[in-house]
Amino acid sequence: MRSLVGYAGMKILIAGAGSIGQRHARNLRTIGAGTLAVFEPDAAKRTTISQELSCDSYNNFDEALRSMKPDVVFVCSPTKFHVAQALAAAKAGAHLFIEKPLNHTMDGVDALSKEIEKNHLICMVGCNMRFHHGPRTVKKLLVQGEIGPVKNADITVVFNFTGRADFEGKLEKYSKSYNADPSQGGATRECVHEIDLALWYSGPATLKSATKEMAGRIGLPAIEGASNLMLQHENGVVSNVHLSIMEPVYRRGCTIQGEKGSIEWSFGGDVIVRDTSGAITASYPQPQSYEVNQMYIDEILYFFDCMKKNVTPQGNLDDATRALAVALETIERAEERATVIA
Repeated sequence: MRSLVGYAGMKILIAGAGSIGQRHARNLRTIGAGTLAVFEPDAAKRTTISQELSCDSYNNFDEALRSMKPDVVFVCSPTKFHVAQALAAAKAGAHLFIEKPLNHTMDGVDALSKEIEKNHLICMVGCNMRFHHGPRTVKKLLVQGEIGPVKNADITVVFNFTGRADFEGKLEKYSKSYNADPSQGGATRECVHEIDLALWYSGPATLKSATKEMAGRIGLPAIEGASNLMLQHENGVVSNVHLSIMEPVYRRGCTIQGEKGSIEWSFGGDVIVRDTSGAITASYPQPQSYEVNQMYIDEILYFFDCMKKNVTPQGNLDDATRALAVALETIERAEERATVIA
């Protein structure tokens, strides 16, 4: 496994010790990151992770910035704090890794962008699915022109929001979490990965239509539990994106149609290429030893490589802003109706 050799003296602050903050903190320790500290207002979470990793902890974010003077901040707090905390960290001169989605609204995004540019900082928003074997292989094949010019794409993720296990295999109490808060949660923000993948595969797009179903059937009627959106990309491709947090069986994948054939991928399975007759012409198996956590490690290593080389990463602030804009427009414009997920 690659490690963060050369970063031993770097100070890294993890803002937020929920499941994703814990994952990043543990992965950073595993791959040899330098000095770690955690900010978390919840005393129990703060104590648990700081004792496990033998690192300093703070219950006040501004104090953490003043006291630690971090070189890098991982913003893993509830969504509504993302841009505010990232802006404070940028003003303190810290490079930024922000968890998805970028924010709950567009408020403060322009100010953050200006601060990042002013201080010559590297900023990446955590779109870990770009680093998973499946989507990464799909993107490579599209760039190579494997199926010729793309005509349309179907991109799907469905799962059970109220029964999903956290990093340690424990069921998270989503009805009590920020993801169940209509001001910052719901299926469209929670599943912004698939919107990001659509834009990554086929470029900038406008929202042509959208529908949504509220999450009453899982006891969360204040948030949308499913949304279907149609994107018209500038290059002519049409992407249909299907998102649901109300389905009993986890399913994730895509089918992309081109003039010469199609590319198919489903989570945990192979990437398959078919010709126009439907015959399989190539298959790219997921490695047998592949672990899902590897994509999180790979995105961290990539982020630090971009810092070292001083280059703008994929999944940068502009990319995340475009995905957030689509998500927010979907939430605002979607017609409410019973949803059928493809």
